[in-house]
Amino acid sequence: MITIEKFIDRLSSVPEEGRLIHNPYGNEACRYNLLHYLRHLADTGINVMLIGEATGCRGCALTGIPFTDEVQLKNSDNIYALGTWPRRSETKNTSERSSSAVWSALRRHHMTALMWNIFPFHPYKEGNSNSNRTPTQMELQEGIQYVKALISIFTVDDSRIFAVGKKAKSALGLIDDSHYIRHPANDYKKEFQVQFDMKIGKSVRT
Repeated sequence: MITIEKFIDRLSSVPEEGRLIHNPYGNEACRYNLLHYLRHLADTGINVMLIGEATGCRGCALTGIPFTDEVQLKNSDNIYALGTWPRRSETKNTSERSSSAVWSALRRHHMTALMWNIFPFHPYKEGNSNSNRTPTQMELQEGIQYVKALISIFTVDDSRIFAVGKKAKSALGLIDDSHYIRHPANDYKKEFQVQFDMKIGKSVRT
C-alpha cells in the first residue's frame, strides 16, 4: 500500500517541461504543508472528501493544500482541520474566493475534510503562468490515479466523497447530483453554500 510520503514523492516527480502546468510539489514548502496536513488527517480521521477540478494560482499552487490559500492556511480557526504544525509560505497573505467559501462551510459544520483536485497541478494559459485554465480531458484522466491513491490511503467510503464542480463530477463518473455541489468560483459562492449545507452538512457525520 502506498504511504503518504510516497504519494507526495510521486507528485513531486511529475515534470513541467513542455507542458502549460506548474507542479507546486516541486517546491519544498508545498510538500511540507501537504505532508503535515495529510498526516493530521490520518491521525484525526475525516468527515468528508471534497474533490475539485484543478490547482488554482492563488490557492493550492502557493500552499500545496487544495482549496486553501495563504489566508486560510494561517487562520487559527482552521487549526482543528489542518493541524498545529508550523505553516510555511513564501509570499504574502494571498486570498482566493473558492478557498474562503470552502473553509467557511467547513467551519460552520466543524468538519474535517480531505480536500483534493482531479488534476493536482496548476494548469495555466500560454504566456501567463499566473492565470488559471481549464484542464484538458487528458489531464483530468491523468489525475484520477492520485485521487484513487488518496482514497486508498484514507480508506474513504463512497458515501463521503463529493465532487465540487462539473469537471470533477464528470471525471469521477457521478451519474446523479446527490454527491455533486456547485463550485464556488465565478460568483457561485451562495449556491455552493446552500448545496453544501443540504447535501453534506446534514448527511455527513463523524
